[in-house]
Parts: sequence; C-alpha cells; structure tokens
Amino acid sequence: MFQFLIKRLNLLFITAFILTIIAFLIDRAVVTNSHLISATDKNYVIQYVEYLYNVITGNFGYSTLDGSPLLSKGLTVFTSTLELCFLALFFSSLMAIPLGLLAGLFRDSKLDYMIMTIALTCLALPVFWVGVMVLLLPGIWGGLLPVDGGLSLIYDVPNITGFLLIDTLLVSDNYGAFAFLDRLAHLLLPALVLSFFLSTEIIRLTRHSMTMVMRSNYIKAAYAKGFSRTKIVFVHALSNTLSPIIPQLRLQLSTILSFAMTIEIVFNLGGIGDWLLNSIRAGDYAALPTGMLIITTFILFFSIFIDIFMVAISPLRRGLLYANQ
Repeated sequence: MFQFLIKRLNLLFITAFILTIIAFLIDRAVVTNSHLISATDKNYVIQYVEYLYNVITGNFGYSTLDGSPLLSKGLTVFTSTLELCFLALFFSSLMAIPLGLLAGLFRDSKLDYMIMTIALTCLALPVFWVGVMVLLLPGIWGGLLPVDGGLSLIYDVPNITGFLLIDTLLVSDNYGAFAFLDRLAHLLLPALVLSFFLSTEIIRLTRHSMTMVMRSNYIKAAYAKGFSRTKIVFVHALSNTLSPIIPQLRLQLSTILSFAMTIEIVFNLGGIGDWLLNSIRAGDYAALPTGMLIITTFILFFSIFIDIFMVAISPLRRGLLYANQ
C-alpha cells in the first residue's frame, strides 16, 4: 500500500510539473502579445521559476477588468460548475443506473436494444444544441423555471463556502428556504441537460458491469443452490455491479466538466466556462492559464483520490495490488 501511495504521489508531482509548464507557456504568450513585457526581458528558465513560485504561493495575478485576484475568482466560479456537475450526476444516476441494470439483466433482448439505442442517440446530439432547445421550453410552458443566471438579484448571498446551495442555507435567517429554492430552480434545467449526456455513459458502464457479474462463478453457484433470481440480483449482484462504476466514471471527468462548461455558457450560469468566455471577450487573457490550472488540478487530485479510496475499501483491488508486487 505504501509503494502504491508513492507511485501515485510521483504521478501527481510529474503531472503537476507538466501542467505548470503548459500554463506558463500560455501565460507568457498572453503577456507577450499584450505587450506587458518583452519576450527578451528575462531568460525563460528564470521566468518559469518565478511563475512556479507564484503558483505555489497562490499568486496567479489580478484581473485587468476589476483588479480582483484571479485565483479567488476562479475558485468561486469553479464551485458553481461543480454544483452543476454534482446535481447532474445525481439526476443521471437516478435515471441511468436502473436502465443499465435492466439492459445488463436482459442483454441482447429487445429491451436492451431499445435502451442502448436511446442512450446512443442522446450521446450523438450536440450538447449546445440540446441546451438551446431546452432553453426554449420554459417559454413554451409559460416560464415556470428560470433560464438565465445562477440566482435571482433579489437575494444577497455572501460567499461563505463558495457553493451557493450551501451558502443560501447558511443565510436562511434572512430569506428562509426561498434563496435555496431559487438557486435550485436555476440549476434544474442545466443539470437535466448535463445528466442527459452523463446517463449514456452510466448506462453503458452499468450494463457491462451487470453482465460481467451475472456471468461470474459465484452467481452460477447461487443459481445452483436454488436461490431466486430476485434474491441473486438484489443481494449478490447489485452491490458488486455498482462498485466498479465509480473508478470508471473518473475517466470521464474531463468530458463531464467540458460539457458542464458549455451548458453553463448557454444558460449564463456563472461557472468557470462562462467566466473564461467573458474574460476572453473582454481581453482579460490572464484568466486562461488560471482556469486551466484550476480545472486540471481538480481532475488530477480527484482521480488520484478515487484510486486510493478504491484500494482502501476494496479487498479485491488490494489483493491485485499485492499480487503485482
């Protein structure tokens, strides 16, 4: 286990080093093209060491628009993107896991073909087009749900944790549950659109996992003992089906975030994608390397955390780990 942690830490440091080089090159290109410094002012190695020191100390520079620190602004808008992802993951799990289980239990049946056809059709649709189409629906329904912004202007919610769903609950003495419900209403349509695309991958992973579990020897032994199919599925198969899905989903994290950034631009949700687009339009190009480092660092740490977490809770993974040693 200790050697596994060392390998993951090495991977973390090496990947982080490469990411800072990429961010530095973007930053130098932005600064040089903006004529803030000359390309020959300093040696690139010295410039990189200074840039790396600033990154480690949390000094990512300041916005040319309002003078606010880029790191704190980037982290604030990124929490909005994470809220959208978490809510979409919740919705997609409610829809996709039962469909994936059914597709796996009745593999190669008409039900399986129907579920996978719908899932693949959903995946083939452009995410921005679906967002625009859904954006028109509240107008058809009579404007039941908000389609613009992250929170109504009548609510003044301070930035406490960075997550508006939590912060609106912390100021419930002022607004009751209305601010929280308003934030939830603003997230509902974007989260449903994002879950539309997440569901496809969860269905596929659940279907494959259920198929492999149902073909395993202990399931065959349970059938031989005369257990009912219902007991086998819910008692023996279900828990073993869902556990492999989590580490597989982390591989889709970058895709999930890119979809979320596109959707929040369509809905003007105020996440990191919306912030980066507005910064580029306004000429505040220094936000680009900051946004890139925030997103990639989160993906990197989250992936390594999932690896360590799964090894800690899974005896099978620990056994494979020791076997490889």
